[in-house]
Amino acid sequence: MTLPIDVTLQLPEPRTPDPHEAPAIRWGVLAPGGIAHTFADAVAVGTASSVVAVGSRSKERAQDFADEFGIARAHGSYEDLVADPEVDAVYVASPHSEHRDHALLAIEADKPVLVEKAFTRSAAEAREVLAAAEARGLLVMEAMWSRFLPHYDVVRHVVEAGLIGDVVSVQADHGQHLYPDGPARLSQPELAGGALLDLGVYPISFADVVLGAPATVTAGGTLTDLGVDASSTVTVTGAG
Repeated sequence: MTLPIDVTLQLPEPRTPDPHEAPAIRWGVLAPGGIAHTFADAVAVGTASSVVAVGSRSKERAQDFADEFGIARAHGSYEDLVADPEVDAVYVASPHSEHRDHALLAIEADKPVLVEKAFTRSAAEAREVLAAAEARGLLVMEAMWSRFLPHYDVVRHVVEAGLIGDVVSVQADHGQHLYPDGPARLSQPELAGGALLDLGVYPISFADVVLGAPATVTAGGTLTDLGVDASSTVTVTGAG
C-alpha cells in the first residue's frame, strides 16, 4: 500500500514573531474580571507593553486591580478609562453581553480595541463594531489568542504549502465541565452565556484557520434549564 503523503515529513518551524520585539503599547483594561488578570499577567511577562490604566463601574474594584498589578491609574467608570490620554489601546474584558457597547465606547473615543472572545453576541453586532472602527480608521480585533500560538502557524504553513495535500475536512472539538458550578456569566442568558460563545469559538476558529471563510453554517445543540446552550454542534462547509 502506498501512502498519499510522506509520513517522515519534517514540520516547518513556526514563523511567529517575538512579542517582545513589537512596539510597546500602553493598555487600558476595561472591566477587571478574571480574564483581565490573565491579560495583565501576560502583558507584563510576555511583551514590552504595559497596562497603564484600568476602568470599572466600581472605583474600589479598579483600585484593587491597579494595586495588584502596579497600574498607575484606576478609573471609576468605563467612560473615564477610554478618555484617558495616556491609554493607546483598550482591552475589553467585560462579559459577552457587553462587548458590543464597550467596543463602540472605545472606538468613539478614537482608541483601537482588542475585544475578548467571543467578539460579540451576533454577526449583526460584529458588523456594527467593525463598521464603526473602519469609519474612524481604527483597529479592532478579537482576542482569539490561540490563533497566534506557534503551533497554529505551523498548521497554517503546512496547509498553505500543500505539504499534506488538499485539506477537505476538519474535525475539532472542545469540552469542559463548567455548568452548573462554573462562573455565573457562563450560565446566565442575560450575560450571553453558553457553550458556543465561551468554548465553541475555539474549534470554529481553528476550522477557519485551516479551511478559510465558510460558505454555509448549520448548528444544533442542547439547552440548560436556564436557557443557554449546554452543548453545540456546528457543521461548516468551506467556500471551495
